[in-house]
Amino acid sequence: MNPDTSSPPIAPASPGAAGRLTRTGLAACAQGRYAKAFENFAKAAATGDAEGQFQLGLLYARGHGVVGSLADAVVWFRRAAEQGHGEAQYQLSLAYLHGGQADGGAPKWYDHASAVDKDIADRNRALMFPNGIEVPPDAAEALRWCRLAAQQGVAAAQATLGLLYARGLGCEIDYVEARRWYAAAAEQGNAAGEFGVGVIYANGFGVEIDLPTAASWYENAASKGDAEAQTALALMCDAAQGLPRDPARAAALFQQAADQGSARALHHLALHLLEGDGVAQNVVMAETHLRQAARMGYPPAMLNLARLHAAGLGATPSQVEAAQWYRAAADAGEAEAQFALGALFARGEGVPKRLADAARWFELAAEQGHLTAQFNIAVFYQNGAGVERDPAKAAAWYARAAERGMTVAQTKLAQLCLAGDGVPQDHQAAASWLWRAVEAGDAEAETILGTLHLRGTAVERDEAMAEQLLRRAADRGYGPALLQLGNFYTEDGGEAKQPEAIQCYRAAADAGVTAAQWIVAHKTLIGAWGPRDAAAAASWFRRAADAGHAGAQFQLGVMYCTGEGVPRDLAEGTAWYRRAAEQGDRIAQYNLAVMLLRGEGVARDPDSARLWYEKAAEQGMPEAQTVLGDLYAAGVGAPADLEAARRWYEKAASQGHEAAQAKLEGVRGPRLVTQPESLQARSGA
Repeated sequence: MNPDTSSPPIAPASPGAAGRLTRTGLAACAQGRYAKAFENFAKAAATGDAEGQFQLGLLYARGHGVVGSLADAVVWFRRAAEQGHGEAQYQLSLAYLHGGQADGGAPKWYDHASAVDKDIADRNRALMFPNGIEVPPDAAEALRWCRLAAQQGVAAAQATLGLLYARGLGCEIDYVEARRWYAAAAEQGNAAGEFGVGVIYANGFGVEIDLPTAASWYENAASKGDAEAQTALALMCDAAQGLPRDPARAAALFQQAADQGSARALHHLALHLLEGDGVAQNVVMAETHLRQAARMGYPPAMLNLARLHAAGLGATPSQVEAAQWYRAAADAGEAEAQFALGALFARGEGVPKRLADAARWFELAAEQGHLTAQFNIAVFYQNGAGVERDPAKAAAWYARAAERGMTVAQTKLAQLCLAGDGVPQDHQAAASWLWRAVEAGDAEAETILGTLHLRGTAVERDEAMAEQLLRRAADRGYGPALLQLGNFYTEDGGEAKQPEAIQCYRAAADAGVTAAQWIVAHKTLIGAWGPRDAAAAASWFRRAADAGHAGAQFQLGVMYCTGEGVPRDLAEGTAWYRRAAEQGDRIAQYNLAVMLLRGEGVARDPDSARLWYEKAAEQGMPEAQTVLGDLYAAGVGAPADLEAARRWYEKAASQGHEAAQAKLEGVRGPRLVTQPESLQARSGA
């Protein structure tokens, strides 16, 4: 990165002449005549005049009168800096701190040209940018030149040097040095230095936290128009830290910083407008500010803009736009947005429902420590939803959430330890996790641990402890605990506990526990708990059936087909048989086959009937095996096949089914069966 030595030399001028050239250049800059300024600064710089070199560097850095080129600026800043020019040393430190590229898309131009002809591209680059087209960041060099400028008393350099020490840029973090240089800048009235001292005291960096002192320094910097200080002071007003809570003043300070283009201040001002805190509530203006801050790349604004649209509060509420802003914030690394975007993909709201994408975003958020995301990705790995099932990863994520006190994760991890799924089976660890969740009041953990004490599994058998744990969960209205307590009172309580058992079953049924709904329905149908009430039983069977209970679906089918407790409706009954049959209930499969074969409640379909008889027969139901033998013997739903008929009769006969035994003799002799048996079963196990 050397200057272009091929240019013709400029005749040296006297120091007085160099000074005049620089002054003329500065006057031209003030008038916006940058080409003229460049000419004068270049002449002064060529004589070795440090001020001329510095001003020439500024023109290159700012792209005034010349194509902007930080590399060229660095050359001239360095020449002036090496002569002890403090401002040049400071600007050189900033150039190395941030790095940069030449203007006009030079790097992109060079890349495209290199792809065509690298030699020509290199020659053109050397001609146009002899000192290179970019300056990579170099924190060590930034620190070196900043320290030199600070030692000369350049206030801005002193404040920046404090920042470098505070953040450990180019050095180890050193809060003592940071405070010293911030204070030096502050003594000169430098707002950045005053703000830096405030940060030191607000956060206790190398000193005791002193919020009133921090607020005082922020006040000084804010009064000079420092946007960061205005924002920090506003946040202290909001939180009543170091000074009384004053939402109106906070909003005013946020407005001042926002007017200077602070995305953070725009975001917080929007929150005040949303809540009407210290200012009149104005959702439209809040959205405007959030959108402005979001477009400036401020992730929290993106997140809150997404929430605004998701809640339907935006000017044009849209789940699609909510998803877009969640995506922008998620791409920027905002963990809460990553979690929210995962939830949208899981539900298919504003984006297509894609569990793989949901899992990816949940995992990204989980890796950043988002607690609920850690639990969700554990569930995904446990169930194989959106990812390949991996119980070990599930256990690892549950463990991370469990260690942080998430009770539901503690309970899930305990279940994996009990089953040895993804982790070695460890009853002691399972009991330990369950007790931690129990101590936090988790009803599921209380129920599981209570059930284990009832059975003596993983823990000592202790009916008193079991009842106590189940009762605690039941008192919170936890349905599974009510069901288990009902079972306990039924099995071990005798007649004396029957009223309590009934009460528990009914409460569990009301809480939506399908197994309890089935029990209540069955007991009501047979009149075990009082007068028989088929209509009430049908109502309970329907609730369990709607929840997917196959036995309830079958029983509801029977009741519709017989008109018991409900109006007789063969089509409705057949529909319920089908739902139970599709879940593998063999008696429902048999009854559905009967309806299909007869054409009752559904169009007659012997082929489908045979398939459903076969499903029930394969599950060992002798009635279905016998009818299937009839169908093969008679050639109904399939070509006649006496050998197949004989095999099915033998299977049924081996179970003691008398009709099958009689028919088996028939297929062995000359008599053929011409009319298959097809009576519905009325009840199941």
